[in-house]
Amino acid sequence: MRSSRRLKQPINAIIPGGNYCHFNFVDGAFVKITGDVNEAYLVKFIDSRYNKVIHQAEISNNSWVRTARQYFTPWTIKVYRIKDHSLLFTHHYNCQQQRVYIALESKALGDTLAWLHSLEAFRLKHDCQLICSTFMNALFKTQYPEIQFVEPGETVHNLYAMYRIGWFYLENGEIDLNKNVYNFRLQALGETAADILGLPYLPVRPRIQAADLGKPMTDDYVCIAVHSTAQAKYWNNPTGWTEVVQYLLQRGYKVILLSKEGTHYMGNQVPEGVILVPPGPITTIINYLRHAKLFIGIGSGLSWLSWVVGCKTCLISGFSYPYTEVDDLIRIAPNTTSCSGCFNRFALDAGDWHWCPEHKDTPRQYECTRSITGDRVITAIAPYLN
Repeated sequence: MRSSRRLKQPINAIIPGGNYCHFNFVDGAFVKITGDVNEAYLVKFIDSRYNKVIHQAEISNNSWVRTARQYFTPWTIKVYRIKDHSLLFTHHYNCQQQRVYIALESKALGDTLAWLHSLEAFRLKHDCQLICSTFMNALFKTQYPEIQFVEPGETVHNLYAMYRIGWFYLENGEIDLNKNVYNFRLQALGETAADILGLPYLPVRPRIQAADLGKPMTDDYVCIAVHSTAQAKYWNNPTGWTEVVQYLLQRGYKVILLSKEGTHYMGNQVPEGVILVPPGPITTIINYLRHAKLFIGIGSGLSWLSWVVGCKTCLISGFSYPYTEVDDLIRIAPNTTSCSGCFNRFALDAGDWHWCPEHKDTPRQYECTRSITGDRVITAIAPYLN
């Protein structure tokens, strides 16, 4: 049950002289002065951790100013009257018992699963009333009853603060460092949310709606996911999947394909002998993962989902460096002589299915995962199979 305690409301303060100071921390620190008294003011936004002025501006009554910086900062707001330099108003950020809205801007399953824990950590740290939007609310609503989930784009009123979680770029393609704290390509995916919310990063599995529907088949099985959103994310060794699937079948396991794209997609074909998971909601996928001996996948949301469910997860990727994901995986990366990690070195061109920023249309295209053999994967997964 959500707390029924009375919430503090954001302050709209009367300042000496008769005008009003309105403030919030929605998409940055914001101050607006209203009233009929003609006056000029100096507004300072100070990062209280370093006592450093991040932004300041002169405004008159019935005007406003907002910081460019939007990620979490423990702001101190100071408003001075310019004509005599007197300090009229001070506010120190404190969202305890206040309404705070955090929006996950990505539609990707992996991003959402990597970031969700940081929202709950923020709520617990600050004791705020947290409102959250994701594109997958049904996965989390019942597991986080203290968070109010709303749909993306839904208007939320009476906010003290708002933060947006995502990867943000300027028009020139550079990272927007007023929205992201650091270069997100140089750190673990989950750190994006932790940084924006001013939290230490902990790779904690989020809680998800995952009723145990029972083992879906009598035989033991291994789940695989072979498809993703760009060819560079695929395991591009031409015989790799066939060798692994044949090994699993010979060991007596059924092999279940979880990828919704099916057996053929964008020129990629699944080996024979694989069983497609029956169509249905994501809870069907979760239940298959819950009872699987192992999951083998590539850089896709299903690999993150497997990790969240607690299924032993083997991730084959040359698209990203291993630090991008979490540590407790069977991580298969290219050998050090192969080009790899384009995800961490370049901005992905999502409109180019065959994106390979350094070697496209050359013999070295996708050499990262072409160099990963079936034998390497088999050797890595063998200890986890009976």
